[in-house]
Formats: sequence, C-alpha cells, structure tokens
Amino acid sequence: MKTRIITLFFTAFLIPLYMNAQSPLEKVFPKYSGQDRFTTVSISKEMFTQMLGMMANQNDSSAKEMKNIIDKLTGLKVITYDIDTTDYTKAVSIYNEWAGLFPAATYKELMAVTEGRDNYKFMTRQDADGKISEMVMLMKGKKELVVLCLTGVIDMSNVSKISRSMGIHGMEGFQHMHQHHQGPPPDKK
Repeated sequence: MKTRIITLFFTAFLIPLYMNAQSPLEKVFPKYSGQDRFTTVSISKEMFTQMLGMMANQNDSSAKEMKNIIDKLTGLKVITYDIDTTDYTKAVSIYNEWAGLFPAATYKELMAVTEGRDNYKFMTRQDADGKISEMVMLMKGKKELVVLCLTGVIDMSNVSKISRSMGIHGMEGFQHMHQHHQGPPPDKK
C-alpha cells in the first residue's frame, strides 16, 4: 500500500513537469500531419545526435562550435500551411489556433517583424534559471503560415547559426531576428 501511495505521489508530481517540458505544438502536430496543404517536420534529439556523429571528424573551430550548439537541442517541430486563396477564413482560424498555443503569460515576445505582407513573431519560454528552453517563430504571410518550435537549451547568439546550418524551410525566419538585433548574419563558411 505504501508503494502504491508513493508511486501515485511521484506520478502526480512528475506528470505536470513532463507536460510543462513539452511544447504546446505537440498537441496539434498530429492533427495537421498528413493533411493536404500542410507540411510537418519533426526532428528528434536522436537526429541531432546523428548530426553530431557526422561532424565527429571535423576539427575546425566552426564545427566544434556547431557541435556545442546542436548538443544542447532536444527537438524541432515545424508546421507550414499553404494558404488556399479562396478560403482566407480557414487560414485566419489556423493562425489564431497556433498563436493561442503560446500564451503571453508563458511565452515572452522578443520581437515582431513585418516584411511586406509577411509578419514574423518571435517568442521564447524560459526555465526557472532564466535559460531559454523553447523558441517559437510564428509567420503569417500572403501565401503561407509557419509555426516553428525549437527546444533545448538555446543561446540567442546561436539561433541564426542553427537556422543556416539546418536548411529547413521556415527556419530562415530566425535570420530576421539576427538581422534586426545585430545586423546581417555572418557569411557561411
């Protein structure tokens, strides 16, 4: 009986911690995966580990820096929606759903960028120590919507390096953040 009570206590304590560690994007990701007009990308910690393995033989300073950055990442999720120009109300509904996943009480807006008809919103969630544990980019454009969520221990100075190195559609939006904070990102080597 004591074991059961202890197990229930720890389960009740750990489940909320586990749920808080997950991105809210996890809740809607299966909903859109495989649907027409949607593209979903999910990269796990295992894929990041594989990337580190591919970089094992590289000894230059930029490779070492990328290894340190990638080692701290735990996941990446991206959902894009190609807007049907005959049904903008659906696009507005989808965007509002995605934006509602990241409440201002938990996610702090870093910046918003408007470039033509494309609107980017960058938000972060911090852990108890003030370290960024999740970075979110919401993009609403004329032709598509994008929500991107990067999880792990994220250093703001490394975000644009991650986006360039991965080459995943949607991640180029993070370069907008770098440009507005520090000028143009450094050239690729």
